[in-house]
Amino acid sequence: MRAEAQISHWQVTAYIVSLILPTGILFVPSIAAQSAGPDAWASLLVALPCGLLVAGVASALASRFPDETVVEYAPKILGKFLGKAVGFIYAFYFYYVAYYVQRQFAELMSSAYLVKTPEWVLIVVFTVIACYALYLGIEPLARTNSIILAILLVSITIMCLFVIKDVHLDNFTPVLAVPVGRIVFGALAPSSWFTECAVILMLVPFLADKKKAARATAYAVVITFFFMFLVTICAIGVFGSDVVARMVFPTFSLARTTRFELVAMFDRIDVLFLMVWVAGMYFKLITFFYVGTLAFAQLFGLPSYRTLIIPGGILLTVLSLNSWNNMTELLEFSGLVFPPSLIFVNFFLTVLLFLLSFRNYPTAQREVKHD
Repeated sequence: MRAEAQISHWQVTAYIVSLILPTGILFVPSIAAQSAGPDAWASLLVALPCGLLVAGVASALASRFPDETVVEYAPKILGKFLGKAVGFIYAFYFYYVAYYVQRQFAELMSSAYLVKTPEWVLIVVFTVIACYALYLGIEPLARTNSIILAILLVSITIMCLFVIKDVHLDNFTPVLAVPVGRIVFGALAPSSWFTECAVILMLVPFLADKKKAARATAYAVVITFFFMFLVTICAIGVFGSDVVARMVFPTFSLARTTRFELVAMFDRIDVLFLMVWVAGMYFKLITFFYVGTLAFAQLFGLPSYRTLIIPGGILLTVLSLNSWNNMTELLEFSGLVFPPSLIFVNFFLTVLLFLLSFRNYPTAQREVKHD
């Protein structure tokens, strides 16, 4: 199954930022503050090298097989049986993140904005829209995503600019008084989100200039780090680390404190922020839904991923509705289970494939050229 569209490396950068940022700013400030307190910003600094490492390794691995996805070349590295097993892990991982995003979206909307709307309605509507988008293919999605992401980044910047006056530097003192172990543990969550850049393993075949895969992925991690760092600093500066650690959605609490007093219609900037955040979540769901469906289609040798869109959408909906009973379970999962699972797939499996690819690389390269 060959790539049916071509996208630029800047579009890939925007795509990867959209994968990490919408959910990252939702939970990372709170999770990092729970462990590192006022030094949560230091946890993000510790996490950045991990994200860049995964970006480099994943891009280098993908560049060895530029016309194939990880599901296609894993059997060449590990052998047919183990390769198929690892391919299945990647495919399920993509769906795993997708239904997690569905539930995040539903929990926030039902608890803060659409309190009378059942969660299953929100999830079903979100999934139906995603299924329609998947039929369009990746190229129009990449173009649209670049516009939506630009609006999201501008809205985050505006929000942070207008809360600077409310930031109290005392909330960051004493600086680096937290034990190093707690700072490192606090880096687990942001590190796991940064490792989502390993999705480049599925996107390289669509790149118009495959030599720029590493650059696109690294840029995405740095951009994501900057805005996640900015939001974390503002949240702790305004509310204090103790309060942020107890918050469910600190970024939205921060947006609600923002007032654009010069223009009355922008008095509630959190509503505008919500609009672009929903669009960001939408593209994150679509992307992981897309690469997961593509991965399963390649795993089963299907001629097109489109035959799996409807069954995949139903599966995601069922998993999203039944994996967590309430918000408390989702928050515990986000802090304790989700980060290690991302690190296992995106870091350990990817590094393992990269190291083993040196043994089989000449054979694999000849096969790719022959195809």
